[in-house]
Amino acid sequence: MNETLRLNLLGTGDAEQVPGLICAYRGFPGQPAAQLHPQEIDAALAAEDGWVWLHVDLVDQRAHGWVAHRCALPPAARAILEGHDDSLVLGHEDGMMHGIAADMHKDIERPSSTIGRLHFAVTERLLVTGRRHPLEAVDKVRRSLAGGFAPATAFELFEAIVTTFCKNTGLRLVDATKKLDEVEDNLVTERLSDERRRLKELRRLAVSLHRPVAGMVALFEDEDRDDWKLSKAAHAALQRLAARLERLDREIVMINDRARLLQEEMAAELADESNRSLKAMAVMSALLLPGTLVVGVFGMNTAGLPFTHGDSGFIWAVALVIGATGLFYWLLRRAGISLRF
Repeated sequence: MNETLRLNLLGTGDAEQVPGLICAYRGFPGQPAAQLHPQEIDAALAAEDGWVWLHVDLVDQRAHGWVAHRCALPPAARAILEGHDDSLVLGHEDGMMHGIAADMHKDIERPSSTIGRLHFAVTERLLVTGRRHPLEAVDKVRRSLAGGFAPATAFELFEAIVTTFCKNTGLRLVDATKKLDEVEDNLVTERLSDERRRLKELRRLAVSLHRPVAGMVALFEDEDRDDWKLSKAAHAALQRLAARLERLDREIVMINDRARLLQEEMAAELADESNRSLKAMAVMSALLLPGTLVVGVFGMNTAGLPFTHGDSGFIWAVALVIGATGLFYWLLRRAGISLRF
């Protein structure tokens, strides 16, 4: 899908002029954003009004030099876009904020929970983003621009991308909560067919989401930015993102804790069920001991065994087995041993 978009944007004759470019937009406060053609990018970057968003494919090595040259990126921002380190990071240089944020991979067939990385460099007028795999939040924001979304600055556009990531993560958490409710209902009604596997999947989801979200919280809530040359609106956007991500992280932790508690309760229920089965086997074995003893006595090949002569020997042997078993059962009850399973 992204390759088709790129071909539609660039045209066959301009592919070499904008290597790796996926999409380009320009917008003005209060006006819908417009898609840029390749020949319009230089003029938009040189203008003193409006904002520009360039989104590139970092797999194409040519895109690194093209973006750095056209956008005059500082060395630190260039290193973020050209580097292969996917650690979450946030920095500032020459009035430009740059770093690596988290976003979910975009899967055509079904919603994906795989976490990817969005490399970015942003000022009030310019947002440069790059990825190595299609990302869901970026694609949704791009479609919202076509639908009339009109951010006033590039910082607002970047905030919209991170906020969309939070919304997408929230949808995964809502689905995880519903599954936890189902598991809890089955646990109460003792229908534990495949619940352990579902709980493991939910915990894996929570753990995989907690790591990047907690990392982004630590990045955006850092208050030591007095020397960063950012506008008040940019600082406010970072504070809103930190608060949104912190709430999201608390929800993830709550789901993880709930899944862990359900795992512990399920383990206790399964252990109790196993103990009941073992107890039933032990009681049955104990009740069979007297009869086994009687049968063993009458099965000895020795002389002088009772009831060897006459037609009623079998009946007396069966009665002796039943009587011995009943006596043993009565002794177990007198000893206070519970025979309920």
